[in-house]
Amino acid sequence: MAEIVAGIGVPHTPVFPSQVARKGPDCEEARLYAEIEAHLSDARADAILLFSNDHFNTFFLDNFPLFAIGVAPATSGPNDQTPMPAYDVPVHEPLAAHLRRSGVLAGFDIALTQEFTLDHAFMVPWHFLNARQRTPIVPFFIDGFSNPLPSAQRAWDLGTMLRKAIQAYPGKERVAVIGSGSFSLEIGGPLADKGERSGTPDKVWAGHIQKRMEAGEYLQLISEATGERMARAGNAAGELLNWLAMIATCGGGKPLTMKPQVDHGHAFGVWSVP
Repeated sequence: MAEIVAGIGVPHTPVFPSQVARKGPDCEEARLYAEIEAHLSDARADAILLFSNDHFNTFFLDNFPLFAIGVAPATSGPNDQTPMPAYDVPVHEPLAAHLRRSGVLAGFDIALTQEFTLDHAFMVPWHFLNARQRTPIVPFFIDGFSNPLPSAQRAWDLGTMLRKAIQAYPGKERVAVIGSGSFSLEIGGPLADKGERSGTPDKVWAGHIQKRMEAGEYLQLISEATGERMARAGNAAGELLNWLAMIATCGGGKPLTMKPQVDHGHAFGVWSVP
């Protein structure tokens, strides 16, 4: 059977690739991503299950699934003019198909997309963590942007189901899991910083989430992270669901390391796998 070998949480802020290219390898973001990349490299993964969300670039309101898996030999990105290199991205198609089938049989209505490209939510983690290794990914979309969102409990249950599905996969793949996004973020809305396109409207909430995660207090966090509470932290604060799904897939343990960037409303973390 397949084995889960690492859990990772990172942001996917679209300006980070160009910012790091401009500032160089000694800037804070470059050092944080490099630390996470080292953990991922040490895990020697054969596939990466990557939870993230689309920002109306791959899907739109006429067809915006709560959960979706990309099942194809390969994809590419970014598809949203993010200032970063363009990449062709290998997809672990057999594992992706297995996870979707397992999810549907377990009662999760997981949409299928076979012709798709990816926006910065997937491509920024790829750029910093996997562009050199080119480990095939399984792109898993969780709606963190278009209300109503899945509940925090549903995202957790999804991860729990996928953990069992990975362990039941008839192969010997070593699978790493990444959850990507912010805990407080407003994009193009009224909670953005004055005169800016985006902002971090609830740094207290972002810090609270990090403390809950560090303590392994996931039941409490799930009960607190209602749709209304996340909305007060910004129209993209539902990206927390990507982290919850990742943590549940890894077994729900405490992080080995957690490096917050509270002013940006997100963090960098690595989870152990029981």
